[in-house]
Amino acid sequence: MPKVDPHLAKLRAILKTLPEAVEDTPWGSIHWKVRGKIFGGWGRSDDSESSIGFKTDKELQAMLVKSDPRFSIAPYVGKHGWVDMKLGDAPDWQEVEHFVVESYKMIAPKKLADAVSSAPLPATAGGKKGPKARPKPRAKTAARRAAPTTKSRARR
Repeated sequence: MPKVDPHLAKLRAILKTLPEAVEDTPWGSIHWKVRGKIFGGWGRSDDSESSIGFKTDKELQAMLVKSDPRFSIAPYVGKHGWVDMKLGDAPDWQEVEHFVVESYKMIAPKKLADAVSSAPLPATAGGKKGPKARPKPRAKTAARRAAPTTKSRARR
């Protein structure tokens, strides 16, 4: 029986806490999805270094990449805020959980995202804030939705 990678086993334990999260291997590597949309991934490089990929906002992406050598902009999807994080030999699992959960909340439908509480970011991460769960609608857009349309005003 093949040995289960300890990093992957801990990541799977985090995933079990997220509603409708599933594991998939769309390109031969492990990815996590919620309702068909990818919110994270895991892999080992040729030199056996374990890493995860997850979505964040562009501001946090820039800060993480600039301030911490474990982080890099993810190939292909980095322009959308994705980063790769090297886990090393002894990852801070509270930090890992925070990033995985926040990525899930950015990708999951609002109802599922709202059902998940945020994992706190550990003090060892330098007090950096996690990604925003969801952007709020702009006031102008919300006001437009609430205002009656021109046609309905004309009928009155």
